[in-house]
This record gives sequence, structure tokens and C-alpha cells, in this order.
Amino acid sequence: MKQTLTTSAALLVGLAALSNKPAVEEVDLSLRFQKGQTFTLGSTTGFDMALDELSVMVDGAEVLGDGIGFEMLMEATESRTIEVLEVADGEITALRITFDEMDGEIEASFDAMGEADSMNETIDAPTTGHTVEVRLDEDGEVVATDVTEDAAELLDDAVLAALDLNPMLDELLPTEPVAVGEEFELGEDWRELMEQAMDLGMAGAASELGETDIASMGAMMETIMDAVSFEATGKVTGVEDGMATIEYEITVSMEIDDLVGMAAEIAPEAGEIPPGVEASLLAGVELTGTGMFDLELGQLVSLELEGDMSMEMDGAADMQGTSAEAAAAMSGTTTTKMTVEVE
Repeated sequence: MKQTLTTSAALLVGLAALSNKPAVEEVDLSLRFQKGQTFTLGSTTGFDMALDELSVMVDGAEVLGDGIGFEMLMEATESRTIEVLEVADGEITALRITFDEMDGEIEASFDAMGEADSMNETIDAPTTGHTVEVRLDEDGEVVATDVTEDAAELLDDAVLAALDLNPMLDELLPTEPVAVGEEFELGEDWRELMEQAMDLGMAGAASELGETDIASMGAMMETIMDAVSFEATGKVTGVEDGMATIEYEITVSMEIDDLVGMAAEIAPEAGEIPPGVEASLLAGVELTGTGMFDLELGQLVSLELEGDMSMEMDGAADMQGTSAEAAAAMSGTTTTKMTVEVE
């Protein structure tokens, strides 16, 4: 009897301790907006990709030899100012975007069998210097209008159509409050973000491409997105001085088993590809990084991501008694930094 009473007392003490334990802290990472707010966004992006391996065999013999190299570097910087014009039920219904700066540089070098070549191109964005108002119309559709004063030429409709009322990367945030240490998924939201980036990139190039090239680019982007898979998670690792730290892990992979069929679909005007030719592509990006969320402002105020990229391509052909095989592998790194200032 005495042992039973002792056991019961210990159990009650344990339950009391559990009931007095502080609840797991939850953090609300939802974005908040007010009419009249101004956001200044700055971002830098860069990547470095190099050829690691290239082998071409014809009837079992290597035909390229040693000394083949290829490297590409890209750096881009962007800044824009966003003014919140109207807010309804916590959502932005009208804003004004001024594209203050967008510049960058692409460098590439190639050498093979004693010959070398290089490329150095600047990145010129059609949006630089323009101001655009984006609004919901009476039917709830997003409408973007170039309101730049004294503009020599207004932005193309294709560029305007790629803009929306979601400028603050809410794809990186959970839709419900999360506990510190709790992981949240971002996969499908990242797919939407990538599609928006591709749409804007295509729109920017549209003014320099013909209808055939634009159609081919659109088909390529659609095929790529169908072949892409996303695994993206975030986790709040701590809160200090009103700032929540979010750790991100993002994996993007692309696998295309029939690269030849994809090429034929994208550019049918190139003619029929002979039978016996096949190729595949496997590419991936693994990113990790940190975001800082200001709980008082209700805004993600900084983001830094870095990671590794890889690409492997294999091909084979068997035509008219001759067999050939090719394999290439590339790898590199990428970095992205973003800051947001709120007034």
C-alpha cells in the first residue's frame, strides 16, 4: 500500500511538472502591409560553372583528346523600389514598382586542342529606369501599366504580363504560424516562383527575338518545368531581438531521358533527327541559406542562399555502321543575397 501511494505521488508530481512546462513558442511569419509603405529591395546573384569532363568516342576510340575546357561566370545586381498604393484585407491590391538598377556581366572561356575563345557580355534589362503600376481591376484581374514619365519607349506587354502583386517572396514563408524548430514545406511555392522568373526572363528577351524563337523558348521552358522536381524546407531556429532566423534547404533536380525528342519538339524547323540518336540530361542544384524575418514589421528583411550545381549529359548514336558515344559533366556554385529596407 505504501509503495502504491509513493508511486501515485511521483506520477502526480510528474504530471504537474509537465503542465507547468512552457508551451512551445510559435512564430507568425505572415507578411503584413500598410498603405503608403515603401520597400527598397536589393539583390545580387552569381554563379560559376565549369566543364569537369568531356569524352567523345567513335567506334571505341577517343576523338577529342585532352586539354578541353569550358567555364562560365555570371554576376547580376538589381535594386527596385516598391510603393504600396492600396491594401484590402491585408493583401496588396495596388502598388508601384520602380526598377532602379539591373546590370550584370556574363563571361565565358573555351579551349580545345590548342584553340581558345572567350565571351564577355553585359546584361541589359529592359525594365531598368521604368516605373510600373500593378493593380487589381474590377474583375479581380492583375493589370500592369508602364507609367514612366518621358520614356523613349514603354515596356512590352509581355514584360508587363509577367509582373504581379506579390513582390516580397512570400513563397519562402509558411501560411500558418510555426513552432521554433518546426520544419515547413515550400516545394510548390518555389515552382511558382521559378515559373514567374522564367516568364519575366522570356519577356525581357522577347523584344530581341522573332516569333519562331519566342515559341521555341516557351516550349523549352515548359518542357524544363515538367522535368523539374523541388524539395524545399524552412525551419525557424531561433528568435532574438524581434528577429526570427530561418534556415533553408532547397534541392532542385531536372531529369530529361529523351533530350533528342525534346530538341525536336522545341525546334521542329531544324528537321528530322536521324534514328539511332539518343541523349539524356541530369541536372541539379542544392542550396542552403538563412533568412531573417522582422516580427514587428512582418517582413522578410534579408536572405542569403548558396549552393552547388551539377549537370551530366550522355549521348549515343548508331548510324550506317558507325557507333559514337559522348559524355559531359559540369559543376559549379551559385549565390544569392537579398535585402529589404522598409519605410
